[in-house]
Amino acid sequence: MKKLSLEMLRLSTNEILERSQMKKITGGYGGTCGYKSPSGQVWCGMTYSQANQAYNTGGGNWCCDSCASNGGSASYC
Repeated sequence: MKKLSLEMLRLSTNEILERSQMKKITGGYGGTCGYKSPSGQVWCGMTYSQANQAYNTGGGNWCCDSCASNGGSASYC
């Protein structure tokens, strides 16, 4: 299998996702929870403990698939 070089694609900077955007798509934190800070910044794909720790540290909102099924909402993810 050939290795694909990004230079061969000749993509502009507007066509490449930033690391934070890629994490939102791929669930880069390894879980099913989301956290939204009071300033509005969103992290998705977090584990329960990561989301809970982020909430305890900075406030905001957080929810996992399990709480969403009980009426909670992580609509920001």
